Amino acid sequence: MLEVKVTVSVPDLANAINNLAAAIGGNKPVAQPTAPPPVQPAPTAVPQAQPVTPPAPPVPPAPASFPAPSVPLAAPPQYTVEQIMQAGATLMDAGKINELLALLHSFGVQAVTDLKPEQLGAFATAMRDLGAKI
Repeated sequence: MLEVKVTVSVPDLANAINNLAAAIGGNKPVAQPTAPPPVQPAPTAVPQAQPVTPPAPPVPPAPASFPAPSVPLAAPPQYTVEQIMQAGATLMDAGKINELLALLHSFGVQAVTDLKPEQLGAFATAMRDLGAKI
């Protein structure tokens, strides 16, 4: 909260009142010796502390528009129906025929030969999850 104090000083107030009364009564104003008005310091406002906001962190420059370096990736392995059938045989020998049949049904087929070429990789990965070595 900012507080400002104002002091009004009328020099020689008594003399001014007497002159006013004389003027109202039809008399001539009487000049009386006046003392110099007291000097008062000018009012000063007390500044309040303003909250300081820290400067925003610098924004890093935008990266140059260079293409990202490409890392050569190995092509995913290509599986054949024969490799999948051989891995399926090992699963059946391990007693996992029901899991293998459920896997075939999850791909919407009755037999490995019904799988589409683009399904072979995902099917081989799922067979690995069952324990097949492929």
